[in-house]
Amino acid sequence: MVDLNKTLLTATKLLLIFALSVTLFGVLLYPRVLAQKIVPTYYTDVQPIFEKNCVSCHVKGGIAPFVLDNPKEAVARAERIVQVTQSDYMPPYPPGKDSQPFLNERRLGVASKQILADWAKAGAPLGTAPKK
Repeated sequence: MVDLNKTLLTATKLLLIFALSVTLFGVLLYPRVLAQKIVPTYYTDVQPIFEKNCVSCHVKGGIAPFVLDNPKEAVARAERIVQVTQSDYMPPYPPGKDSQPFLNERRLGVASKQILADWAKAGAPLGTAPKK
């Protein structure tokens, strides 16, 4: 016959060990995991920003003076891209910063600007091109 008290005591010990393990992970390991900064790459992080906000003008034959749908062109201009996006010079948005929000705004958000800055700071890595 099963001793219910012994079974409950064993289950309680196992639960306590599990709780301590989770706590140790949270206290000791998790901050280290968070501290490992992921470096953005052109293909994974930057290209989608360009496609959404830039390549309507920055394409071959477009009104912009250079293209951003070509990785090598983008890498060559990484530092300048950060300057013009951080200052809100690009993408151009005539209503300005202080205007009310509009649908389909062409402003870059803080997260997108940070991705571009981190990408440039890391040397503008391309990453792995998607398979065609």
